[in-house]
Amino acid sequence: MDYTPYLPEINAEEGIARVMGNSKLYFRLLGKFDGTKMAADIVNAIEAGDTRLIIQSAHALRGTALNLGFPVVQKVTSEIEELAKAEQESSHLTEPLNNAVTALMGSIEKLLEDNQ
Repeated sequence: MDYTPYLPEINAEEGIARVMGNSKLYFRLLGKFDGTKMAADIVNAIEAGDTRLIIQSAHALRGTALNLGFPVVQKVTSEIEELAKAEQESSHLTEPLNNAVTALMGSIEKLLEDNQ
């Protein structure tokens, strides 16, 4: 199948490769992914100024994004995590994070519909 229509939000070929080519497992993981909640956790941690929680939450979403092939979300969460580790402000990245996750969730929905 051609997954290019879902780029840049989803690199499905990379994600499927990370689960040893098991596309059924990959699509099941996509269906369980709750990026909206994960992004909200990061934003809440940033608003609360909780550096430890920012790092933890950003790391979790970054890792998931890496494993499932979400390059845009991976990039933004990586930046947030690195800023938090350097004890620098990252609130300017909450809007790009929310935009990236919103676009990603729309692409996931379409990809799942197209692959039923």
